[in-house]
Amino acid sequence: MTLILLILLIIGMIVGYRRGFILQFFHLMGTLAAIIIAALNYGTLAARLDLILPYPSTTETLSNPIFPSIANAEYAYYDMSAFFMIFIVAKILIQLVISAFDYFQQIPVFNIVGEVVGAVLGLIETVYILAVILFMLAMIPLEFIQTPIEDSGLANFILEHTFILSERFMEWLQIES
Repeated sequence: MTLILLILLIIGMIVGYRRGFILQFFHLMGTLAAIIIAALNYGTLAARLDLILPYPSTTETLSNPIFPSIANAEYAYYDMSAFFMIFIVAKILIQLVISAFDYFQQIPVFNIVGEVVGAVLGLIETVYILAVILFMLAMIPLEFIQTPIEDSGLANFILEHTFILSERFMEWLQIES
């Protein structure tokens, strides 16, 4: 899992470098906007998801090894599922709008400095996207999904230390840190 996350982080940096500062800034703002949209609207969808999305149950009761102090695993699963669905839809729609600004990539604003800052912003965007994905995966009560996350130091670091997002997710899911 750690190797996959490192590869994704490096790809995020390369994409940010190629986009440059201005275009990558728009993409980062789009990701943050998608997170905010999902945060404001996940509760409404989560209340209805239990009717259409089954909670994956196993024959044995599996406590969440990543977040052992989670208040209610089933509600957390539906909350994160709703958040993730809204995030994906919002991210796709925002990306469609941002793609209209792809010509900004051709504008050499800061040359190498702009490319390096773009790489840093690409890394930040990738960390936020990975945090959303990892929180969603951490709520699925299947051992073959949770074990690689639990064993990965990088995954745990992203889950616990992503600026603002980690605290909010733990608050929304009622996890004592």
